[in-house]
Amino acid sequence: MNPPAYGGSGSEAAYTVLIRPELDGTALPEFPGTLVLGEVFTLAAEGEPRPGAPFWMVAGAGDGEVRYTPGAVDVRVGPEHRDGVLPHWMMWPEAEAWPGPDPVPRLLLPREADAGTAEFRLHGDRVTGTVRLWANPKAGWPRPRHYTATVTGSRPPSNRPPSNRPLSSRPPSSRTPANRTPPNAAPPPPAPAGPADPGAVPQVPADDRMELRSLAQSLVLERRYAEARPLLARSAALYAASASHPDAWSGRVVSDLTSLAFMTPYQALCALELGDYDGLLDCLLAGVELRRALTATAASSGAGYGPEYEEEVRAGARFLPGFVEAWRSRLAEDTARIDAVDAGRPFYAALTLYLFDQGAYEDALVASEAGRARAFADLLGASAARWPSRAGASAASRPTRAALRSVLADHGRTVVEYAVHGDLLLIWVARPDGTLHTLGPLPAAELGALAGRYLALAPGAVDDDSVRELDEVLRGLGALLWDPIPDSWLPAAPDETVTVVPHGDLLRVPFPALRTADGRYLVERHPVALLPALALLPALRGRRAAGPRPSQGLLALVDPEPLPDPPPGGAPFEPLSWTRRRFPAIAGLYPRAEVHTGEAAAVTALDARRPPPSVVHFATHAVALDDAALDSFVALSATSGHDGRLRARDVLDLRVPGDVAVLSACRTGAGRISADGVIGLSRSFLAAGPTTLVLTLCEVEESAGFEISYGFHRLLAAGDCPPALALCRVQRELAAEGYRPHEWSPFLLYGLG
Repeated sequence: MNPPAYGGSGSEAAYTVLIRPELDGTALPEFPGTLVLGEVFTLAAEGEPRPGAPFWMVAGAGDGEVRYTPGAVDVRVGPEHRDGVLPHWMMWPEAEAWPGPDPVPRLLLPREADAGTAEFRLHGDRVTGTVRLWANPKAGWPRPRHYTATVTGSRPPSNRPPSNRPLSSRPPSSRTPANRTPPNAAPPPPAPAGPADPGAVPQVPADDRMELRSLAQSLVLERRYAEARPLLARSAALYAASASHPDAWSGRVVSDLTSLAFMTPYQALCALELGDYDGLLDCLLAGVELRRALTATAASSGAGYGPEYEEEVRAGARFLPGFVEAWRSRLAEDTARIDAVDAGRPFYAALTLYLFDQGAYEDALVASEAGRARAFADLLGASAARWPSRAGASAASRPTRAALRSVLADHGRTVVEYAVHGDLLLIWVARPDGTLHTLGPLPAAELGALAGRYLALAPGAVDDDSVRELDEVLRGLGALLWDPIPDSWLPAAPDETVTVVPHGDLLRVPFPALRTADGRYLVERHPVALLPALALLPALRGRRAAGPRPSQGLLALVDPEPLPDPPPGGAPFEPLSWTRRRFPAIAGLYPRAEVHTGEAAAVTALDARRPPPSVVHFATHAVALDDAALDSFVALSATSGHDGRLRARDVLDLRVPGDVAVLSACRTGAGRISADGVIGLSRSFLAAGPTTLVLTLCEVEESAGFEISYGFHRLLAAGDCPPALALCRVQRELAAEGYRPHEWSPFLLYGLG
């Protein structure tokens, strides 16, 4: 079938397109078509017509382009491919397949298919080509199907001005992209005479959004980002103006928004390669909002956009975090990587909420994971040869659905993960059998105030009124965070550990002390291990499995002296002589214990030892500096070569011995809350060797701290109680004996447990 020619005066362009679907290996009759294959690409599915994604071919000066819409990158057959064959092309079925900063042209196939090959040859003015597509049952089809499209035709002779316009034998249908130039549009003006400059940017009309977009995309593929960026911006503005026109037909709006949404990768890539991180984040955030608007408009248009179209739109959002990952991977310093993920919080919040609202709960969990503790995961993944380098660490692998399932399966415990975005709370409960439950969005306006109130009350809750107020705070937190979770989603055994992944202000919440609806503390129902992100689990598990097996021994640094000076304006540190006198009771629990007190409780006591102890214990003071988190420190003995401040930034360059570290000092779990978790001592110590930490959220009494420490070591040294259960049982015992929550609730367990 040869469509009418459209082009410049005296030029001619004619193509024939034949599509042969195959059902279960049986070839079906060929469908004749035109260049706008979306008008004729009707695929048989159990006897019912099913439209494919519209696409078309354009003949250009020296180029042939196959464009798929919706699409993100064109496949170009330019001079470098003349008389050659294009390689094999794959769709991006998962976000991890995004090629990263190097723009590799990818052929986006119709949404029914997930893989294919494309071969095109240029012989003078003749074009021949074949596209072979494979449909996957996972995309919604009952069995695999194959499709073959052959293209033959001619393009305008090289001595005549090309048309650069899509050809069609009939008017656009509702399934044809509305941004396609109509056949009777005026041709572009002839190019000026003179030798061609291969580096020059061709001139296109400033109001021709499709040509601007096409040219900009071509420039991106040629890595001419600075030239492409303003053209993309101009084209996007034209599409946005068309989509927002008050008289715009809903189908046209959907088409315009689709074009805008699929321009996002080009714009993001330009910002990435030009070093504009703020512009990149703005672009990605706009891309999410575009998809939200697109999904809502398509659903209300009545134009037949169904679940498959919605999935296609969501799929485009899944690979957007890859641009942030690409930026982060280029940063050397740990602090720069922290700041990069921190700056992306609005984007990750929008993406997570969008996917959650769409019912794509697993994708929303992946997006939430992609926006937390990424620099922390880099540190944990650093090689043993650079243990654990705070600069230049390799970027951790990106969270994906497959990776997340693998992590959860290997972990083998129930996980409760939270995300707080503004006044909204999202909850995921992942069971070891692979079941994923979700709750939300739930109201979260009170969470920040309740967490802050706990930290203000707990250190001084000594009278009956303050104790009652603290109990009300713990009941309020329990009602918001734990009561909505059905018991059937949680382990039935009271000694089975639950891994809790807090977010934002929830990193300041004493989860074991939450009062649930039945009046019990959460610690009475389950041991709790806390982590800022699931992405840390593989590295922690690998470290525990690969490291030398710790002996059943203890290394302790107790009551250092002389103590370092306090921060400006702070009170001098008091000696912990009461703890020093009683610490032999803890040391006697282990067959091998090395206790350093006074001047010996210095940083030199942490030198690598063979065999390493199973537990390292710090019984001292600590200072958490929220405004200079990496200067937070554990107080050790001051020596001639060290000021006695074991700072968080210095811990990153140590290899702390022991699989379990107990930081029995005030506020060792405090610090600056960021997208990377708590920046402070907890992050540094977990990156420096141990897989499990016992920390404190606020100030603790010396006697209460010793009681917690003694009970924890008593159970741990017995050898049959993992750390999370050991801490849980001692807190249960203290609660049952009448100890008030402020005395035991500040102690939390971070890590594997």
